[in-house]
Amino acid sequence: MEIDLYDVTLGTRVLHLTPHETVVQLDGPRYLPLPIRRNALALGAEAAKAALELDVPPDCELVRQLLAAAVTGETSMLRLRTAQPDAYGGWTFLTRWMGRVLGVEVADDSARIRGESAQVSLKRIGLRRLYSRACAHVLYSAACGATPIVASAVVSNSAGRTVDLAGGVPAAVAGMLSGGWLETASGVRHMIVSESTAGVELLYPAPLAPGDGITLTAGCDHSTATCAARFSNLDNYGGFPFIPTKNPFATGVF
Repeated sequence: MEIDLYDVTLGTRVLHLTPHETVVQLDGPRYLPLPIRRNALALGAEAAKAALELDVPPDCELVRQLLAAAVTGETSMLRLRTAQPDAYGGWTFLTRWMGRVLGVEVADDSARIRGESAQVSLKRIGLRRLYSRACAHVLYSAACGATPIVASAVVSNSAGRTVDLAGGVPAAVAGMLSGGWLETASGVRHMIVSESTAGVELLYPAPLAPGDGITLTAGCDHSTATCAARFSNLDNYGGFPFIPTKNPFATGVF
């Protein structure tokens, strides 16, 4: 019997997970059970270069931690090992895949985690920063340098992804919450998709109850106008808004 073992590193935290039905502890860490489905990896020399895709429940701790890491700009690393029983009553471990998490796509019934192999990342030629009109910095990261705009609120009602707030959205962050996040008292962050006068809509449902105290953090649409007006941070803007729109090879220089 072969058992998959996943080690997910998020900053100083490491999650140990397995799709096995029960807790697995073979060589040290305790691997906690989680329904994980993965794509089939290539065989032979190309196996280490293949992309890894995982399907997990959308409300699990792994998804919450990865989304929180994406907000703060932390790089999340992923390692897949397999454990096989040997002829001496022990276990043989084989590292099948190592790389970084590219992103998480959350739907109503599942979340898809996409990973890029470490070999692909190391062999990529040139700079990794994107050349785009909009700012490519992660909001409030060291490269961004903006000062977070936050406000406290109390939940009055929560149904699915919709969270109503007592007294409505605080004036300090009103009109700024799209692309920001809601943080619970325990420190778990949930991305905000949109806001209304009554409250906010989250990317995925959160376990909130009336009376819960939360913190709301303003978001950013990565435009020069928002960077200047909302954060007074245009000196650190990471986009290239004046890239010419006219292609001289297609329309001529004049």
